[in-house]
Amino acid sequence: MQFSFRIKKDIDTTFDYLTDMQKFITVHPIISKMKQIDHETFLMYETLTIAFIPFSFTYPVTVQKNSAARKANIKATVFKQIKIEMNFTLTAENEYTIIEEEIKLKTLVPIQWIVKGIFKKHHARLFKNIESI
Repeated sequence: MQFSFRIKKDIDTTFDYLTDMQKFITVHPIISKMKQIDHETFLMYETLTIAFIPFSFTYPVTVQKNSAARKANIKATVFKQIKIEMNFTLTAENEYTIIEEEIKLKTLVPIQWIVKGIFKKHHARLFKNIESI
């Protein structure tokens, strides 16, 4: 999956909110808290609403960043079956930041369709939240 977002926010702030997990959870629409396990590993607490019923779960996440290149890699394994890798590349365009996002999923095909919709909806909200800071 490939997504592209353009937000009116400087690249430094955008990159900081995308890679600093303490800041990330303040703007992410469905992640409520996290616990740091080590320098790059976190336990995320997420709540999705499915058919008006909140469904909460946790999963491990690793975050790696290349500050000079403005690139970030986030890997997660949800329910021990859904492997997710997200690669973000940020570029500055005047007062805007362009976020190119590549998401790789390893799971059953029917689940991929559901997860794709979740990412599309919630990452659009994530970047709108960063923009409104």
